[in-house]
Amino acid sequence: MVAEGKFQEDLFYRLNVIPIEIPPLRERRDDIPALIDHFVRKHAQRTGRRVERIDDGVLTELQQYDWPGNVRELENTIERAVVLSPGANISAHSISVLGASTPQTTGLPTLKLRQNIEWVERETIRRALENAGGVKKDAAELMGISQRALSYYLAKYRID
Repeated sequence: MVAEGKFQEDLFYRLNVIPIEIPPLRERRDDIPALIDHFVRKHAQRTGRRVERIDDGVLTELQQYDWPGNVRELENTIERAVVLSPGANISAHSISVLGASTPQTTGLPTLKLRQNIEWVERETIRRALENAGGVKKDAAELMGISQRALSYYLAKYRID
């Protein structure tokens, strides 16, 4: 990316002091339960949801999946499950992984219109910022809104 001018050369050399090789998640399946536990707690707290347990068999299914998107895909899957689970248990119906044999869940977190609109706005902003590498100008452009409008939403939802 440095050669293509897509990454600052000086920043690359500052970050590349000690390269750390981390194998893909499919090569370290024993890490999956601890990561799931961490992500469930993180997203339950963030969304104000209560998650008491993950149903039997769900953990086994998640450990068998190859996770081509690695830890980020696992986190997104768990976040989606926490948000979409109707109760305090995460079941196989709440888990959806692209390309996996588990059922795909559709729908919104609640039947309350205002909460759904706010959730969609927050999720759209989060995804746009992620796709734009955190650059607010690019995120606003991706969403088709002004930078000023994006600043309003970031303040409204307290997104850093």
